[in-house]
Amino acid sequence: MSFVRRTLLIAVAAVVLAGCAGAPAPVAAPAVQGQALHVLVFRGGAAARLGHNHVLRAGDLRVEWAAAGPVLRFRLDALVVDPPELRAALGVDFASAVDADARAGTRANLLKALDAATHPEVAVRTLQQVGDGARRAVEAEITLHGQSRRQWFVVDVDGRRASGQVVVRQSDFGIQPFAVMGGLLAVQDALVVQFELVQP
Repeated sequence: MSFVRRTLLIAVAAVVLAGCAGAPAPVAAPAVQGQALHVLVFRGGAAARLGHNHVLRAGDLRVEWAAAGPVLRFRLDALVVDPPELRAALGVDFASAVDADARAGTRANLLKALDAATHPEVAVRTLQQVGDGARRAVEAEITLHGQSRRQWFVVDVDGRRASGQVVVRQSDFGIQPFAVMGGLLAVQDALVVQFELVQP
C-alpha cells in the first residue's frame, strides 16, 4: 500500500473537515494509533476578536484500499470540535477557553453551513501521485457538500508514516462560510487541513 494513497485519503478528509456540526455525534470508530486528521478554522470579520479559532478532529475515518489508491470517507456529524488537548498544542492563536456550550454552538452553526443533514458524508479518492521519495505531490478528488473537486497537496513520507497539510476553500464546494451580524463575525473561507497517517 503506497503512502501516496493514504496521504490522499488524509487530504480528502481535510477538505471534509471544513465544517462543524450540531446534533449529537455518533460513537466514532477507533482510529489507527498515530493517525490523525485535523482542520483549522479561523475567525474573521471586523469583530473577529470576539470569536475563536477552532480545531476539528475527524472522529470517524473509514478507508477502503482500492487498486488506484485509498478512498477516505467520514461523516460531518462525527467531527470532534475543539478538543482541549489539541487547542493547547496549537499555541497562542488557539489559547482562548471554549466551554461545552460554545463547542455545541460551533457544531450547530458549522453543520448548518455545511448542510450536513443533506450531505452528511465527505469522500476523498486518490487519483495520482508524482514522485516516489520522501516528498510527493498527490492529486485527489474530494466530494463535499454534494460537489466534487480535484486538489493537489504535498505529502512527506517517512517509513510507514505520511504527513502533510492542505488549504481548502469552502466556497470551492458551494459552501457559504458561517457569518453573523452581517459578516462582522465570521468564519474565514480558507481552512487548513493537517494530517498524519500510519500505514497498517
